[in-house]
Amino acid sequence: MTVLLGLALLIALGAIGRDARILPFHGTCAAACMSVIGHGAPAMAALILLPVLNGAGWIVLRTHIAWRSGDLRERRATQQAAGIALCAAIGLVLLTALAATPGLPVLICIGIVLSGLCAAALPVPLLQLIGLLCGLNGLLLLGGHTESWPLILGTALVWVGLLALGGWLMPKLAWLRLEGRHHG
Repeated sequence: MTVLLGLALLIALGAIGRDARILPFHGTCAAACMSVIGHGAPAMAALILLPVLNGAGWIVLRTHIAWRSGDLRERRATQQAAGIALCAAIGLVLLTALAATPGLPVLICIGIVLSGLCAAALPVPLLQLIGLLCGLNGLLLLGGHTESWPLILGTALVWVGLLALGGWLMPKLAWLRLEGRHHG
């Protein structure tokens, strides 16, 4: 259990600054963690939702690749921002571990949520969206572990809403970015 949870946290930290290709792997690892730490019907719902939502996220967002857009300076700045966000996420997880002792599964779930929130501070909209979706995976894990139906259902609704919004907005943001380069 500890190794699987640690792997989930490492994947969540590694997902900072990545595009939609990380979502199926992130969701599968979170589902594997849920199979170990969760019990009851809410955990079963989270176990089913994690790979389904992350697979849908990959299908909807796979055509948008953040690293190919922009010039070399923009890509380097994004990579540096991702490195800073990674360090911030690690620091927040360590501070959470020192400040409270909620138990290892809850601490890992909180760490996944915090890493997603740190990734949401990146300057590229696609990377922000992926970070938020990965953070919501942590909330699904937490809801399954604590057997909280409201947390699972609310998180699933926000997940679907963000994915629909991202699927609708990403092509428009990419077009505006290209238009700005040609006319700017």
